[in-house]
Amino acid sequence: MTSKLRASLQLSILSLLSAFLLFQVQPLISKFILPWFGGSPGVWTTCMLFFQVVLFGGYAYAHGLTRLPIRWQAIIHSTLILGALISLPISPSESWKPTGEEDPAMRILLLLLATVGLPYFVLSSTSPLVQVWFSRAVPGGRPWRLYALSNIGSLAALLSYPFFIEPRWDVTGQTWIWSGAFLGFVMLSLLGVWSDRGEKSESNSSERENRIDSNPMRWWHGLLWVALPAVASLLLLAATNHVCQDVAVIPFLWVVPLSLYLVTFIICFEHERWYVPALWAVLAMGLIFAAAGYHALPTGHKLKYTGELAVCFSATFLGCLVCHGELVRLKPSSSQLTEFYLLMSAGGALGGLFVSVIAPQIFTTYLEWPLALLITFLIAGVVLMRSSFAIQKRWLKLAMVFVIGVLTVPAVFLMKGWGFTVTERLERVRNFYGTLSIEQEWDTETGEEYLQLYHGGIVHGRQNLGEANRQEPVSYYGRHTGIGRAIESFKASPDARIGVVGMGAATVACYGLKGHTLRFYEINPEIVRFAKNRFTYLSDMEKRGGKMEIVVGDARLALDREPPQNFDVLLLDAFSGDSVPVHLLTREAFVIYQRHMKPNGIIAVHVTNRYLSLAPIIRQIAADIGMKTTRIETDTEGDHDITDYVLVTNNQPFLEANPNESPWEEPELELPNSPIWTDRRHNLFEILEKN
Repeated sequence: MTSKLRASLQLSILSLLSAFLLFQVQPLISKFILPWFGGSPGVWTTCMLFFQVVLFGGYAYAHGLTRLPIRWQAIIHSTLILGALISLPISPSESWKPTGEEDPAMRILLLLLATVGLPYFVLSSTSPLVQVWFSRAVPGGRPWRLYALSNIGSLAALLSYPFFIEPRWDVTGQTWIWSGAFLGFVMLSLLGVWSDRGEKSESNSSERENRIDSNPMRWWHGLLWVALPAVASLLLLAATNHVCQDVAVIPFLWVVPLSLYLVTFIICFEHERWYVPALWAVLAMGLIFAAAGYHALPTGHKLKYTGELAVCFSATFLGCLVCHGELVRLKPSSSQLTEFYLLMSAGGALGGLFVSVIAPQIFTTYLEWPLALLITFLIAGVVLMRSSFAIQKRWLKLAMVFVIGVLTVPAVFLMKGWGFTVTERLERVRNFYGTLSIEQEWDTETGEEYLQLYHGGIVHGRQNLGEANRQEPVSYYGRHTGIGRAIESFKASPDARIGVVGMGAATVACYGLKGHTLRFYEINPEIVRFAKNRFTYLSDMEKRGGKMEIVVGDARLALDREPPQNFDVLLLDAFSGDSVPVHLLTREAFVIYQRHMKPNGIIAVHVTNRYLSLAPIIRQIAADIGMKTTRIETDTEGDHDITDYVLVTNNQPFLEANPNESPWEEPELELPNSPIWTDRRHNLFEILEKN
């Protein structure tokens, strides 16, 4: 084997391994800390911001390092690599769990910095450095193909996580496996550092050849090296937020758009022939237009969630492909390789910064999604227009320009109307935990006012403010539902205590009578403000002689710290978008709940969900901790919505009076064959409804 072939093989393996570890740690560490911060999509976008900023730092370090003499490069980088070993293993310490009073985004950033900061920084710098080493070791070679290779490693990491890694090992085991693989990376990196003995003359010769083959750099190239990746990053994270709000906060749905994003890098960097501007621009404009407008379809033609995912992910893929294709079209000679990657990573970090930090401050809804679609649509339009100018025949060129203009202008106005026309509401707010709004309606027959609380697009509470009906529990909390029956069974108890995880509009307060205590746990302070100031359920309960207690912060962390509360009923109703945060549905969580219950108490788990089959998981955990269950499902009726409650209790009279009930006559559910859910091992993908 020649020295060039050996160097090429060694650097290819290092490029693959470093990229694999770089992207494997993202879903791993995000899932590890997700339960600590309420299961919000903000956890993932904050983690992505951290990873993008550190990636930029790694590229900046690589750019600066390659300006030093080769000997000093070897010494400095070897020291940094060995220093990263101090951070192993990367399991976050329990001391990083939040108390509920600090800014969650800042806490996550500090946690990641202390836990994976240095190893991730070293991994981030590897891709540009390996390509520099390759340029020295293999003069005249194509270092850009190593970038495509590294993206293959990244893609393998992301796809292997939900389908292979996550189902087989708990998160602690995953961190140990990752740390062991990092040791292998360290050895390969040190070998690469000290094998970097390329002759300066050869390197310069290679660079001269690349200069001849490449377009000369112009001042605006640098701007596009930042702007194009920034738009692609904006589209990626906006799509992730959009999908996670409507479906579920699970690594599988984080992984898909990020994987598609990486595939676009592979396609564009592997070889220029794969990027055909006109073709990809036309496809991108069509799918982006569809993604912007499918919500405007008539009710009878609405897409199922699989259709929504297909449209959104396809638009994300094609939009990123156009951005990255144009980026590669402007790539420089290898002499400017590290500068190119530095500016490219700066753009990615800016996109992440906008979605994670700026957008929540300036938008009250997730406007970054329609904004990203509109910007990408315009970029694809410019690419298509530029391609039409390359047509030789003048009449055909003019005809193409006319058609593109005629189709693009009305499409832009339609997209603007669909995406930026925000339904009028009494109030809208947005913070780390999502978007909230209050809608006011009037009954045209009675003239009574209705208020509805929305979390994203999901109703989280409703009240009829008419004097005759404002103290009646509606939506998911009617007296005929699972939670209604549970609380009504303790109606005669003069000192009943009811715990509620997830306040919403505080509709459950309708059941509070004189002497009763309702203790609410709510992670989002804005919901507490809405419940107190916009709805009257709490104030009406206090007028009846009931007592209200409110704990702001993550319910599970609070319950873990508190002495036994002796609840008669504990309602688990903490939703994020339309999914229950999984840290509330593990065996360890139910052991905590069990400690706070009276002997005949009832844990009511609200599992109404369009996409996830949660009931079997609850039944399995209940059986494991020695408790029984009954499941009460109800259909829509008047002001009452479809509900699905699993009631966990050893209260035999209650179980006998409330056997399994469903208007759809569903068969008795068998316990799942998968392992019981724990804090370290759970997988929402396995209970995702396939229909």
